[in-house]
Amino acid sequence: MSRRLGPRFILATPALLMAVMLTGCGLLPEREPVRLFALPVPSLSASAETAGDLTLRVDTPSAGAPLDGPRLLVMPSPGEFQAYAGARWRDDAPRLLRDHLVEAFRLDGRLAAVVDDASRARADATLASHLGAFHSRYRGGNPEVVLRLDVQLLDEASREVLASHRVEAVVPSDDDGLDAVVEAFGHAADRLAAELVDWTLSRMAATR
Repeated sequence: MSRRLGPRFILATPALLMAVMLTGCGLLPEREPVRLFALPVPSLSASAETAGDLTLRVDTPSAGAPLDGPRLLVMPSPGEFQAYAGARWRDDAPRLLRDHLVEAFRLDGRLAAVVDDASRARADATLASHLGAFHSRYRGGNPEVVLRLDVQLLDEASREVLASHRVEAVVPSDDDGLDAVVEAFGHAADRLAAELVDWTLSRMAATR
């Protein structure tokens, strides 16, 4: 690349020179590889109770920025969000959590059917929510993961609010490595789902 090119060569091969400028010689920085993560499949056990005849729709939680995107977020100090470099969730965080909750309700087995807000199927009740936390944070030592939902159980037909609840899970990470943090996200999602499943089913039974 240091040898001078003659005028005739430059004029004869403009396309070649353009290709060298776009691809070559380390002039452009390489893009950082991105690792895509998913929440682990819920580890909840099936309930020993017999399945009933009630059906539930789980809406995608609403969320404000930056919680509504696919970045793995960390709060190194109160009120300050940063993102883990080179890593993303495989979907936006609200949809990722919705899918985890739907699977948790299905694994529990006490409902006749569980659908999400993309389904046209009828349901007896809808679980609507707002995602208030989906990040790791530092409070000295290793990070801890925080998940928080403000939930409303709605009557499907009237849209009347039957009950509301705040559910939160905080799980410490084994270390500050990315894989350990993602594992802590999975444990936190399981804790949140377990509490939400029991609360939702008890409220649905009470309002029949």
